[in-house]
Amino acid sequence: MILAIDTSVAISIALVDDDLSQSLDIDVDETGAQGELTAWYIEGALKTRGITVDDVTEVVVGVGPGPFTGLRVGLATADVFGFARKIPVIGVCSLDAIGFAAQRNCVVVTNARRKELYWARYDATGQRIEGPAVDFPAVIAEKFAGQDFVGPGVDIYPDVISGKRLLLQASDLVRAYRAQKAEQVPIAPLYLRAPDAVEPAPRKGTLQAVMDVPGASS
Repeated sequence: MILAIDTSVAISIALVDDDLSQSLDIDVDETGAQGELTAWYIEGALKTRGITVDDVTEVVVGVGPGPFTGLRVGLATADVFGFARKIPVIGVCSLDAIGFAAQRNCVVVTNARRKELYWARYDATGQRIEGPAVDFPAVIAEKFAGQDFVGPGVDIYPDVISGKRLLLQASDLVRAYRAQKAEQVPIAPLYLRAPDAVEPAPRKGTLQAVMDVPGASS
């Protein structure tokens, strides 16, 4: 049994049989609530399927791109789950799940906030051929004029980009990886831009602060 987790867009949890014949998917549009609800939904999925954590033999997790806090919840949950069970944890680019599910030449877009979108381009087999990257909608629309857009980000800026709204399902992370259309990547958040927070500069001592005042004498 494979546990799949993605919190890069909202919350998507899946339990997938090893032969990929069946899956239980829980997809909840709870942006900003990943920290409170992700573990709770995993517990619910296990109970619904009638299994325990001991039945899970592998974890597949989406590494983004995605906003800082929500994305890290999924990664931390997967990492802790795998460590506790001593089972493999596989990282996959989150956009690959959507590109694989689309099965068409397309550009996948998701919300990057700050009036930007994350994007990646895929061929008809679900193989990523460009990206991931982050840009303003107008830049993406100009770059991929005439291309089909898919994903949960297609209706955010409808005056610039429109297309088929396609949700990110964690079970498609597993399918893309097993089909060798998504490569394994490190279990580390894929942000694509510098964080807002920066490390503060060292505080100056009192004497140094005085010496830095214009006109101060030694």
